[in-house]
Amino acid sequence: MKAIIVGIGNPLMKDDGVGFKVVEALEGVVDTVTLLNTDLKVIQKILNYDLAIIVDGLITGAPPGSILEVDPANSWKNVYSSGTHSMTLFEVLRIGYHVFPEEMPKEVKIIGIEVKEIRGYDPTLSPEVKAAVPKAVDLIKNYLKARRVIK
Repeated sequence: MKAIIVGIGNPLMKDDGVGFKVVEALEGVVDTVTLLNTDLKVIQKILNYDLAIIVDGLITGAPPGSILEVDPANSWKNVYSSGTHSMTLFEVLRIGYHVFPEEMPKEVKIIGIEVKEIRGYDPTLSPEVKAAVPKAVDLIKNYLKARRVIK
């Protein structure tokens, strides 16, 4: 099984860089890539993989540092946006599956980490979000082991 882990966010905008931190810790485990924003480049990066794990900071109202596993198949049905500059990850994935149904991964897993602060320029994660990084790394490694992607 060919797998990729994608980190999304901005490492200079406080907790928005959490996806980058998780991916950095997973370099060498499987293919990894980081992107500054959620746009159509996500589709290009995950084409022709069997499994794509996408890590991003979320704002859901959960306590900061909470790790949420999101199933895009059940999440994107009622998520809409307008214009290419405001597309959500779910909208991007929906477009990918519409345009490239055979090349998109058979499985996409989104690991979201609840952020505390994303406003202002600072490459430092809040303590709660920083503490979630090794937990998210372990979660992803265990998932990859269960899927027999890694030993």
